[in-house]
Amino acid sequence: MKKIPSFVGWLILALVIGQGLSFLASPEAWQAFFGALPRILSMIAFWGPVIAFISSLIVWGVLRLMGFESLEAIRVESVEQNNPAPAILFVGTLIASILFLMLVIKP
Repeated sequence: MKKIPSFVGWLILALVIGQGLSFLASPEAWQAFFGALPRILSMIAFWGPVIAFISSLIVWGVLRLMGFESLEAIRVESVEQNNPAPAILFVGTLIASILFLMLVIKP
């Protein structure tokens, strides 16, 4: 069996401690959120693929407008020619998708 990297262990520990502190601070609020969790997860399951599809179309369209025909062309431009524009485009689209997801999903 593989050993879990210490970073992942620290993340799990932080999650457990955070949830414990949250429960101790306000058990009623924690239980209310836990009760709404299935509804939130169903919203994520519904809207996640829709947002991924829309984001993919936006990235595809903008990259085509910038003249890129494939992911290999993007890699060559970003890595070998040291141009950060394609990477910035991907990160910007990711941020926009997360912001859109935050607007759509309301607990």
